[in-house]
Amino acid sequence: MNLALLLIVLATLTFMGCKKTPVGYLSENLRYMADTLVISQGQTITTNGIVLDNSTPPLKVTLLNIRNKATGQREEAFFKEYKVGIWKSAFDPKTDTTLALLMAKRDSVLKTPISILSSSGQMVINGSTTNVPAGYYLVDVQVENPNGVKTYMGICTIKLNEPIAFEYTTVPYFTPVKTGTETALRFPYDDQWVDSEIGKGTSVELNIKRVADFPNQIVLKVLDKNGAVFPGKAMESRPSGSTFLNNLKTFTYKTTVTDTAIIYDYFPTTRFPDPYWDDKTNNILCYYRMYNQYIASTEIADPTSWFPPTLTTYKTWNESPVNANIRFSTKLNKPGKYIYELRLKLTKK
Repeated sequence: MNLALLLIVLATLTFMGCKKTPVGYLSENLRYMADTLVISQGQTITTNGIVLDNSTPPLKVTLLNIRNKATGQREEAFFKEYKVGIWKSAFDPKTDTTLALLMAKRDSVLKTPISILSSSGQMVINGSTTNVPAGYYLVDVQVENPNGVKTYMGICTIKLNEPIAFEYTTVPYFTPVKTGTETALRFPYDDQWVDSEIGKGTSVELNIKRVADFPNQIVLKVLDKNGAVFPGKAMESRPSGSTFLNNLKTFTYKTTVTDTAIIYDYFPTTRFPDPYWDDKTNNILCYYRMYNQYIASTEIADPTSWFPPTLTTYKTWNESPVNANIRFSTKLNKPGKYIYELRLKLTKK
């Protein structure tokens, strides 16, 4: 190829590469980032918007239909209005310290389970999806821009799951701390999962049961390795300098300490703890301290025969007096009464 011809080819390619998308272009390939959007009944979420694929904004997106994927039929439950709880003003845990104060900020409005923001195509999903049968659904939308109008059938699949009542979000564990110090004693595997499905860590097992639809309450019971029950007052807040770290008391409006448990009354909103805490220091982690007056000895994993979950053996350690720093975190996705049974790998005095 001679030099003149080469220059012509390069100029042509450069022109083609710089060619702008025509104003008013509306792609055939509009889509959502998630081909299948997985949500749980009762979940509140706002999705990402439609991927433009070089289409010219502004767009006007209209929800046309939501169809059962198996039958192709319109699911009318998505288009009925239901009462949905809303915040009239922002939740502030520093001031919203009673149920009355919190409820003054709450209201209810009629909404369909799913709506679409016209300018972006974002789907806004609220808690009234509890009224829609679990299953797979296809979303049909209409999109309009300066070039015209197009219909997109099945632009997104929704997988609506039955809600998981509760979740273990981190491994529950404790570390012994030498009495009179803040020096933690670390032992093999002390903060590792044994079975995350049932909340079982190496040093702590947290069993959760939902026992009633009402009241919204957590009953925290603490047991030693033999099933001996600690008094509620044994679970104290964990100090951090001149303050204390978060625990369930932080997230609830009423705490009652008994001889056998701590009872926490939580606000009638789920998820609990509220997503407000997700980006705050220590977020939803719960920290407690049990002092040496309750602890005779601790159990530690025997690393010579530690093959969880099939084989987990322990040996007793009691070389010095210790306190126990305890940590766990959970999410409740359904309101109701829950029993939290926290079993520690130690022996009660």
